Amino acid sequence: MRAIAAGLTDVGRERDHNEDRFVLLPEFGVYVVADGMGGHQCGEVASRMATATIAGYFRDRRGPSAANVMDVLRAALADANQKIHVRASRSHSHRGMGTTVVAAAFQREQGKLYVAHAGDSRCYRLRDGELTQITRDHSLLEEALRTRPDISPSELAYLPGNVITRALGVEPTVDIDLSAEDVQVGDLFLLCSDGLHGFVGDEKIGDILRSATLLTEGCSLLVAEANSNGGGDNITAVLVRIDAANEPWLPGGASEPPPGPPAEGAGQPS
Repeated sequence: MRAIAAGLTDVGRERDHNEDRFVLLPEFGVYVVADGMGGHQCGEVASRMATATIAGYFRDRRGPSAANVMDVLRAALADANQKIHVRASRSHSHRGMGTTVVAAAFQREQGKLYVAHAGDSRCYRLRDGELTQITRDHSLLEEALRTRPDISPSELAYLPGNVITRALGVEPTVDIDLSAEDVQVGDLFLLCSDGLHGFVGDEKIGDILRSATLLTEGCSLLVAEANSNGGGDNITAVLVRIDAANEPWLPGGASEPPPGPPAEGAGQPS
């Protein structure tokens, strides 16, 4: 098996700059989406620091062994958290900045995709046509639903929908949720910021992923749908598909180039 990926980020229709960032490291099977916050472009600094730190961890180790991919992923996010927090603490202009993050690392020998996240950037999996949300948002709304499954819609309506309970850089340490997902050939994973899933429902996301032939097409369609629904936030989508190692083509005969050099994106399509 192998993983191939594509990503796209867009400023949206209401923001004047893009605080989202993504990075693709196909040589290590590592893919990251970060959604910065803090205002006055501080979020852009936080998301850039997060993606650069995580990428640096894997580059410095030239691809960790199968035994410690999860440990490296955890350490990379912890280090990013510390660096962002120190910058925010020491610089008045960066005070209060932080970033949500979702990162995935594919381990071919184990047949697993390791997923780490903090905040409300998400990971989905499309398998056999069925869309499943892999991550659970670290948000006030999600925690209310988790602790009180019977909470009424009217009670939920009183809760602010944009309050994040975890993010990199806000505190000296952060709890990172990690999972190990068994993968199958044909699995399609979506990493995205809330500028996508906040404006495109899961049903529509599934429809788009099922209909898209190319990964680049899927990213473009997802971003376009979020913009058509208002585009009220920065929008980022990264698609990772698990292929058979000797089959560099897609169903229906449409081809896609093999993984190229590391890609990074913020504000412009990648």
